[in-house]
Amino acid sequence: MAEYTKIEDLSVIRDMGTGLDNIRKAFEGLSKLKGKYEGDFGEHDLAWQFKDFVENWEIHREELAEEVKRLAAIAKAAAKAYEDIDHDLAEAIRGDGAKKSPGKGK
Repeated sequence: MAEYTKIEDLSVIRDMGTGLDNIRKAFEGLSKLKGKYEGDFGEHDLAWQFKDFVENWEIHREELAEEVKRLAAIAKAAAKAYEDIDHDLAEAIRGDGAKKSPGKGK
């Protein structure tokens, strides 16, 4: 039996896009860690390791935020495309039914 996309599925896809946008905003809203805690470590090697982590985190966080942004756009576009197709198909069916109805009684 064929699988069909249900309206509830479209809500899930749309909500996924919104949720991914919220994750991206959270990543982008994280404050910069660089220079905030280096004096708290005392140990030079530990401070250096933290600085290295922070620099890598900044780079990878930005990359991750961009990927999440793309996924959110894809999810929203997919839900919109399904809705548009469903609407167009419904209009086509209604249009065909309306054209055939007057001729039925003759």
